[in-house]
Amino acid sequence: MASLAHPVIGQVVGKESCDITQFLGIKYGRLKDRFAEAQLVSYSGKGLDATKYGPQVVSPPDGVDLELGFIQATLPKAEFPGTSDTEGLHLNISVPKQVESITGKEAFPVLVFIHGGGFAIGGNWWPQYNTAKLVKLSQEVGKPIIAVNINYRIGAPGFLTSAELRAAGYKPNNGLRDQRVALSWIKDYIKGFGGDPDNMTVAGESAGGVSTGYLLLDEKPVSRRLIFLGGTPPLMGQLPLPVADDVAQGVLATLGHAGIASEDVTKTLLSAPIEDFWTRIPPGFPIFPVIDGDIIPKEVTLASLADQSPSIFPGAKHVESILLVNSKLDASIMAYSGLLQRKKGIAAAFRTSLTKTLDGYPAATTAILEHYHLSENSTADQNDDEALRNVLLYINDVVFSVPAVELAAHFPQKSYFLAFNERNPWDGLFKGDASHILDIAFLFQNFNDQLSPEQQKAAVQFGTDVISFVSGDEVWPAFNKTKHAMAVYEKGVRKIVEPPSEEETSRNPFVFIITAGSNVPSKDLLYKAFGDFMAAH
Repeated sequence: MASLAHPVIGQVVGKESCDITQFLGIKYGRLKDRFAEAQLVSYSGKGLDATKYGPQVVSPPDGVDLELGFIQATLPKAEFPGTSDTEGLHLNISVPKQVESITGKEAFPVLVFIHGGGFAIGGNWWPQYNTAKLVKLSQEVGKPIIAVNINYRIGAPGFLTSAELRAAGYKPNNGLRDQRVALSWIKDYIKGFGGDPDNMTVAGESAGGVSTGYLLLDEKPVSRRLIFLGGTPPLMGQLPLPVADDVAQGVLATLGHAGIASEDVTKTLLSAPIEDFWTRIPPGFPIFPVIDGDIIPKEVTLASLADQSPSIFPGAKHVESILLVNSKLDASIMAYSGLLQRKKGIAAAFRTSLTKTLDGYPAATTAILEHYHLSENSTADQNDDEALRNVLLYINDVVFSVPAVELAAHFPQKSYFLAFNERNPWDGLFKGDASHILDIAFLFQNFNDQLSPEQQKAAVQFGTDVISFVSGDEVWPAFNKTKHAMAVYEKGVRKIVEPPSEEETSRNPFVFIITAGSNVPSKDLLYKAFGDFMAAH
């Protein structure tokens, strides 16, 4: 056990782990009920026992195993902390080991991590998200940081809205609002743990990266730096309110309340057993962030990423630098989002869907199908596994790589780009690929004993580079200046490529070429083609 005398909270008891100290399950937000807006906690000075993880928010208890399955490796897990619809807003803090002497020294930079999970699963107690070893590495390289890992509402409590809920005073986008309450807590209280509240970096993976991007929509200064790992807006999109209201009706139907009277909707959603939200609502149901005119004032598109207008991203002026981490096959996650079940005949289905969406652009449609080896001629001798991979390559370029490049290239301050090409070493569908979430497996150092010496070296280099970025260092030349430098991680080596070439980065410029000029489809239309195809089953 270890303890710290916090000037406001009082004596906080934590636990030692990996030669650092962790304070677990610290509540940052209070909830009146599962759909209420979170209120920042206050303290009486009596102290806290922060030695155990807090309960996860409403989400499938086996979510941790699902995501470890996506990574294709396992880790020892803590005891399941349970699930709560009102007590799940808490955070974990990892600090250098000698806590008793921290607060008398210069404050350390703070890294805040927002987990992914498609706004449907995720928990800050998951072992793959443990920040202890990264903080330990920061001590070893002489750049100590503090790391914070937050919980936020996901699924229906996080993102479901309806006219009835809004009329009853329940705001949309609870999950995003929770994240901002957590950041407010960190601003107010992290100094007592040795952190610098004015030197914060927010990092997010996948849906957490999308959430990180939405911070740029806030006019208030939130974080000095941002890190995007495997996801930026408009990944997963934003629902207009009328569509979100239709989704709510679908949720009510799956819960067995189709056609319920309007005056009973809010009460029904508040009283439904919490397990109904993951056992009765089908996986992949579109419960996503909503364009509410507040947290998300207007739709974020690829065009707006390229525009970077202050009217769209007013918060960008407060962010001094961003780091984009783009894996070579981030789209692997889409195989688990329904495409594996649609593998039979997927090439023909993709051709039909793409042709319909790109109606009016026959030349571009033909070029796209030829480029991704999905034309009728290309697929004549192709099996469904090969066709699925080619569909994923299209999705990877349009949905993951292009948004990352657009955001990096047009960000008004400094941006840095990291092409993550390390290969997944574990048995599974994507062994040998730089698959989705593999970057997190490397970054947090939690799988190092399962990696080859070559990849352990890459993991340590990756962690060190992120620590340097969090510390405010110039990690390598900026991407949005002159030659667009990239750091490329591959085969245990990190090299800087300037300007980036396809041969050295494995990033193909085809989408940028096919959308350049007149009478060509826009990048957003190609993105829509992805959405139309995913929704076509």
